[in-house]
Amino acid sequence: MENKKRFLFVVSTGVNEPKKAFTPFYYAAASAAMGYETYMFFLAEGPSLLVNDAPERIKTTENGEPLKKVIELAMKNGAKMLCCSTSAKVIWNIKEQDLPKGVEFAGAVTLIEMAADPNTVVLYF
Repeated sequence: MENKKRFLFVVSTGVNEPKKAFTPFYYAAASAAMGYETYMFFLAEGPSLLVNDAPERIKTTENGEPLKKVIELAMKNGAKMLCCSTSAKVIWNIKEQDLPKGVEFAGAVTLIEMAADPNTVVLYF
């Protein structure tokens, strides 16, 4: 049986860089739509993209679509989203109930194990 590649998009960009925020979601949406097992892992500044009004407020241009649209697209296409529990809790004071539906907390061990898998392609944003 052939082992299929998995894509892991590590997102450290946050609300302070809105023009960079969209790219990992588009890539994850494309990867998932192509049938690849797809994960997004949010750490450092990344969790800030998922909470409060950020998904509705962040746009690439004044009249552009909100980040929420590409978050929903990635999830609809099957991308699974993991949020670093330490970054979320310590840096951003985010609780599990603050995360969007379908986003789960995970830790360093999860990220390291996924990245160490030879069938995983890691892209870092």
